[in-house]
Amino acid sequence: MTAAHDACAAALAGRTPEVGDLMILFPTIEYDHASLFDAAQEMAAPGQVVGCSAFSSFTQDTQVSHGTVAAFLPGGELSFGVAGVDAVGSDIFGAAREVTQLALDQAGGEADNSALMILSDGLVGDQREVVRGAYAVAGATVPLVGGAAANDQQLHTTIQSAGRKVTNNGLVAVWINSPTPLGVGVRHGWEPIGEPMIVTRADGNIVYELDGLPAVDAYLAQRMFRPLEANLSGEGEVTFSASTLDEPLGLMNVSGGFDVRHILYRTPDGGLQLFGHVNEQSVVQAMVGHWEDLIGAAQDAAGEAASRRTGDPHGALVFSCTGRIAPLGPHLAAEATAISRAIGSTPMAGFFTYGEFARFTGSTGFHNATVVVLAL
Repeated sequence: MTAAHDACAAALAGRTPEVGDLMILFPTIEYDHASLFDAAQEMAAPGQVVGCSAFSSFTQDTQVSHGTVAAFLPGGELSFGVAGVDAVGSDIFGAAREVTQLALDQAGGEADNSALMILSDGLVGDQREVVRGAYAVAGATVPLVGGAAANDQQLHTTIQSAGRKVTNNGLVAVWINSPTPLGVGVRHGWEPIGEPMIVTRADGNIVYELDGLPAVDAYLAQRMFRPLEANLSGEGEVTFSASTLDEPLGLMNVSGGFDVRHILYRTPDGGLQLFGHVNEQSVVQAMVGHWEDLIGAAQDAAGEAASRRTGDPHGALVFSCTGRIAPLGPHLAAEATAISRAIGSTPMAGFFTYGEFARFTGSTGFHNATVVVLAL
């Protein structure tokens, strides 16, 4: 397939793949993905290929709204263990634990400096279970990064691939071993407004009550920018969702910061359906972020990742959220530019996800509207 051939050729830049190398692809959803990944495997052989579908993708030079981006990671100093599982079903924790163990085994065990990258079905369910399952194998000392596969925002099938196997309800794990430390950075740029609220009734990713009030009413009372009256008429949940993109909810985490949760819909009985599960008794606040703050956070995440990496860098992988696209608006390309500025001449590739993985401490680490950078 031409798209895969061209992207892989650009990533290789004249180099010849060898055993132990890794090619990563982030294609948009419109392709025959089995054919696309087959073509990529032909280009990368005898190296390995992984990837997942994206809303859109980018490099340090280009924004790709329809097409694919490829990143080539040569082996040698780095070594990779690659695994994939399909038909995750309801046992997300078990599937994540299994795929992580398989990837660890393929890598030959943990090194002094390791990291785990997970690419998940963006519609699999509670993505926190992905983090918990990976943590059960990787433990507290191995950082987790990655993203939930996306599509064209129609919330239908997403694609994941490891080797020649293409799935639409799977998980892909890449265990990365390195002789020197790898760098991870994570930032979002959103700030809390209003007063903290307690989730007093929730089920899965639907919050029904905040502080004992219908969640919609409590949330709107805290917002800095009120939606237009037309958006509150109940005619079309997409309109309501679009009106809340600039003010998601923030879920207070153990470090005193906030994990962002975008609002998908409001339910007929006044609940809020979120892109991510929330437990009852969680503390949340409305969040706000100017585009300049979001860009600054992306640059800070990249700078943090670069500062933690030692030795000559091989490249950077970036996981940014589809939920950041609307707030960034015409400044979208500035995010990649800011990341590139922070990592210098290091090549990078990334995609816009349906959620990001970044874990440093504990077993939590699923995010929305956040930028995660892995410096290799």
